[in-house]
Amino acid sequence: MQKVSVITISYNCESEIEPTLKSVIAQDYIAIEFVVIDGASKDTTFDIISRYKNNIDVLVSEADKGIYDAMNKGVQKASGDWVIFMNAGDTFYNEKAISSIMNKADKDTQLLYGDHEVVYDHLTKIKSGIPAENLWKGMICSHQALFVKRNLLLSHPFEWKNWKISADFHFIFNRWQEGCKFQHVPVFIAKFAAGGLSEVSSVPSKIETWSIVKEKINTKEVDNYYSKLIRYEKLVNIPRNLLGAKSFELLMKLKNKMTGKNLK
Repeated sequence: MQKVSVITISYNCESEIEPTLKSVIAQDYIAIEFVVIDGASKDTTFDIISRYKNNIDVLVSEADKGIYDAMNKGVQKASGDWVIFMNAGDTFYNEKAISSIMNKADKDTQLLYGDHEVVYDHLTKIKSGIPAENLWKGMICSHQALFVKRNLLLSHPFEWKNWKISADFHFIFNRWQEGCKFQHVPVFIAKFAAGGLSEVSSVPSKIETWSIVKEKINTKEVDNYYSKLIRYEKLVNIPRNLLGAKSFELLMKLKNKMTGKNLK
């Protein structure tokens, strides 16, 4: 049985950290290593984490240079065959999330991913992983639903100095370009609240993604796709900013119901 290192990054997240900790500890997969990297939180986050220290294999609390720097540190501290990041505020879908996908992993797979749910105030979006050949259009899954062989993360750490929002996409896209083996298993791995970094900064995130793709695929098709995508994001942000998050979600829920998109 291959060991899975679950890495949780935290910083000043006292209202979010405990569900994440409980979610990891509840997993029924036997070969789990739990690594928690706290950025020297100034609130009660570390006190909460310390209550669960008997269930944590590696616990560090010290200043870092941001989330991707902390994620790199977590990889260095881990010892598993696989790594998955389940950061503060994120949770596994249920207690069988890891075992449900690891039991289906092909022997030569290097990046293994499943599905996830994004929870809003008024709706929950079901997000299924899509084929790796679509990576030039952006993320094919959430990082909370992605298991990566640790040796890949050790040899290709997140380039956080160059990519402030999309260092995880940069890592994944370049592994696809190098021919690494991706495998999607249609099981739910994670659920988390809307409003992550790439969503809150949707336009800058898309601009970074475009730049990352253009480094390897510099074509008119790529430029046309991202030009349209960024125009769309800018248009969507207008009613979101005018209505406020909760009212915009209600509008989005109505629209998605009319179009038959996956919601709960």
